[in-house]
Order: sequence, then C-alpha cells, then structure tokens
Amino acid sequence: MEEESHRIINPYIKSDEEEFTTTTKNNRRGKGGGSSKCLVYILVAVVLQSVAFLVFGLVALRISNPSLRLSSAAVAVLRHDSASLNMTVVAGIRLRNPNFGDFEFNGGSASLLYGEATVGVASIYGGRVGRRDKKEINVTMEVIGGGGGGELVKLRSMAELRGEVRVVKIVKRRRIAFMNCTMDLNLTSQAFQDLSCQ
Repeated sequence: MEEESHRIINPYIKSDEEEFTTTTKNNRRGKGGGSSKCLVYILVAVVLQSVAFLVFGLVALRISNPSLRLSSAAVAVLRHDSASLNMTVVAGIRLRNPNFGDFEFNGGSASLLYGEATVGVASIYGGRVGRRDKKEINVTMEVIGGGGGGELVKLRSMAELRGEVRVVKIVKRRRIAFMNCTMDLNLTSQAFQDLSCQ
C-alpha cells in the first residue's frame, strides 16, 4: 500500500501541434510588449516636445514695450532774460528693446515742456533696434519760451515712438515706447541737473 502512495506519475507529454501553438503564443507576447514600448517612447517624445514649445512660447513670445530714456542733455546755445528763454538743446535718448524680436519704429517726436506749455519740439526718424539691444538716438531741439525769474528752470521732456516687434518673422505686435523725464536747467552754469525719468 505504501508503494502505491509513492508512485511516480509521468508528466504529460505534449504533442508537436501543442508545442507549436505554445511557442507561437509566447512569440506574440514578446512582440506585443515591444510595440507598447514604442508607443510609450512616442508619447514621451510628444510630451517633451510640447513642454519645449510651451517654454519657448512663454519666454520668447512674451512681448513688452521697449523703454525710452533720456540719457544725456546739454545746452549748446543759451540766451535768456527775465521774460524769455532761447536755447539749443542736444539730447541723447536711449531706446532699449527687451524682446526676442526686432523693434521697428516709424518716427516720432520729442518735446520739451515748461510748466504745461510746449517750448520745443524735435523729430525722431524711424529705425530699428535689434532683439535685446539698445540704440542711442541724438536729438537737437530749438527751445523758445518764457523764462523763469530764478536760477533754476524746471523742464519736462516727453517722447513717444510707435512701432512693431517682430518675433520669429511670424508674430507681430504693435508696441509704444514712451518717455517722461524731468530736469532742472541751471541758468548760471548753463547745464541740466537732477535728470530723472519714469
């Protein structure tokens, strides 16, 4: 009886047809796993490319207004008395383009104000400022107006340039560069002082 309980049972022997179908199924599973890996790689590549385009769009396509500042001002000729003020002003205006595209502007004007009255106007010719670059514009202005009774004359300078920023030769946005500066003209030393721009 003990011999019967310890009897070895022979394993099931597969026929050739069963062995062929089993190996074919195993091969299919292996190939199917490879195609799913390929799909995952394609999806990862698409996601990475989308992230790259999003970062490019947020950084390069963010377009802001160029800045316009009065960098220097000098008096070339000055004639004044208590009733009038006549002078020639030579000014340097700095145009800075913070964008990743060129700023092309058509011309504009710069004006000098004494109180609320405009005492001088000058034209600014059109041009171009490269991406993330600066350009110095020289302006000569004839000023004729009423003079102040004191040693200091408070003046305000304003300028405006209209143009467009072009990024990647596809995106075009209209932008305005604006300047508003105040300064004091010292009649004794014939020089500008306390120059500040907003």
